[in-house]
Amino acid sequence: MIAQHHHDEATAMIATAGWGKDRSPEWHAGLHNAVAWHLAGQPMGHGRSTCPHAPKTAQRDAWLDGWAVGQAACLREGIDAFLQPHQRGGA
Repeated sequence: MIAQHHHDEATAMIATAGWGKDRSPEWHAGLHNAVAWHLAGQPMGHGRSTCPHAPKTAQRDAWLDGWAVGQAACLREGIDAFLQPHQRGGA
């Protein structure tokens, strides 16, 4: 589950990093979801599949692009490295 503190941390990280300052609200929503998802330990049912926009719309394209950028940024920045082993699915 993605808790409020994951959303709060994601908001702070995105603001600090300044990612996508010139992007749409839909793009930022996707970015935020991806970062919060990583911070929460990538819970099933809370990732990319939660896009709230209908297929074949510009809003969905923007959200998914923001999500992909967030995913890549988390991997690049080692966000998952900060998770405890039990949060990553380990022992």
